[in-house]
Amino acid sequence: MPEGECNTIQEVKQIYDDYFTDVRELQARRNPMEGLLGFGKRADDDPCHERFADRLGQKLSDFAKTSPASGEVCSVLRFVYEVPHEYKNASMVYWMLLAVQGLTDELIPLLKTEDAASLSALFADLYPKNSRLPSQQKIASRLCLQAGAKEQKGKGIFRSKKRS
Repeated sequence: MPEGECNTIQEVKQIYDDYFTDVRELQARRNPMEGLLGFGKRADDDPCHERFADRLGQKLSDFAKTSPASGEVCSVLRFVYEVPHEYKNASMVYWMLLAVQGLTDELIPLLKTEDAASLSALFADLYPKNSRLPSQQKIASRLCLQAGAKEQKGKGIFRSKKRS
């Protein structure tokens, strides 16, 4: 693994770790009654969420500007796409982890065909078509196109089939 890859993925992981630490601290000092019935401050509105998204967005943007190798990009994207599954039961962070996936948009064109195909298959396994958010639909489509595959049109099982 080249040194640049190690540094970038480590920096991205550190941004996530810092976010998880912020959320744990937020939950520890939070009154369980806050936000109940719309009164008080909601934990979802804490600035730590926006700070996380801003830091990650800046890191990914800076990373893209260095013209990284496809393998480096693949490692970072794989991490960003896989990490939400570890937090499926933690609704406060889960939805933020899904939302920041949209920040990977400018990295996808830097992938080689085979890396894009690998990530496209992973993404399809992690996020079935019928449960994707709009930003995930866009990611899946871009990964598929970067892999050289033609984007499938239609509505899942209701897609019309050609008859012979």
